[in-house]
Amino acid sequence: MAPFQPSPPTLKNSSFNTRLRIFAQEIERVLETILPASASRLHEAMRYSVLGGGKRLRAYLVWESSQFFSVAPTQALRAAAAVELIQAYSLVHDDLPCMDNSDLRRGKPSCHIAFEDATAVLVGDALIPLAFQVLSTLEAPAEIRLKLIEELGHVIGCQGLVAGQMMDLGLEGTRATLEDLSIQEYYKTGIFFGFAAESGAILGEASPQQREALRSYGILLGKAFQMMDDWFDGWGTAENLGKPCGQDTLKVTYLNHLGPDNLYTKAKAIVAQAIESLDVFDHKAASLREVAFFILQRD
Repeated sequence: MAPFQPSPPTLKNSSFNTRLRIFAQEIERVLETILPASASRLHEAMRYSVLGGGKRLRAYLVWESSQFFSVAPTQALRAAAAVELIQAYSLVHDDLPCMDNSDLRRGKPSCHIAFEDATAVLVGDALIPLAFQVLSTLEAPAEIRLKLIEELGHVIGCQGLVAGQMMDLGLEGTRATLEDLSIQEYYKTGIFFGFAAESGAILGEASPQQREALRSYGILLGKAFQMMDDWFDGWGTAENLGKPCGQDTLKVTYLNHLGPDNLYTKAKAIVAQAIESLDVFDHKAASLREVAFFILQRD
């Protein structure tokens, strides 16, 4: 299947990929300053799990949305770093034998392989409060900090990420239909993407309409991301993705429901909806439109 190509000259993929790499390097430096020094095994494992890999896509959404509202770069980067800490926690726990049982993450041994299961559990436990600590110390009005903390707590808790993980493990009843799967992935992936995209608007004290537009964009982006994640699990390679493939063969996935070609067509349609959500921002949203196309092409 040929990769989906946006119509030139609207988007320039090489330019976007370069910007994303530069941003990943910048957010890595910020995370270096936030994570504790390797003074203990726990701290070493935290740094191992967070640093040195990943496209930092969710953090990039925070950064780009914050630029619509002239948020101070230092504060936008710290908010983006908080999102990356949560993302790292979720991956560490997802990889555990009792969860997805994955031995490889971002091209290196998963945290529980490098350090053992108990340390991996505690790494996740430590990264969550660290993310909230970062948000609580932003140089922003108290009501803005509180709103970010409230929203993040919602999207990663028992009505968000954790609920989706329970569904994915088959611990909340049978998830057999495509509608069931959409609900599961909304909780597990979609609303965290939505938070990442909206958080820049929260920091920038944007209007409710602007916040809703970015949140909708992020949720749709998350759905397309999960669809393509299923596609790559079936058709990608561990060398390209930095994690094992074929692990979801026996699970209820978009790939199993739709097949590769229909899944790809559906993902493109959802990306188009995500891009449409950005109409309120006109030309300012060019980079977020590029993110949407990138979802379909990532390797």
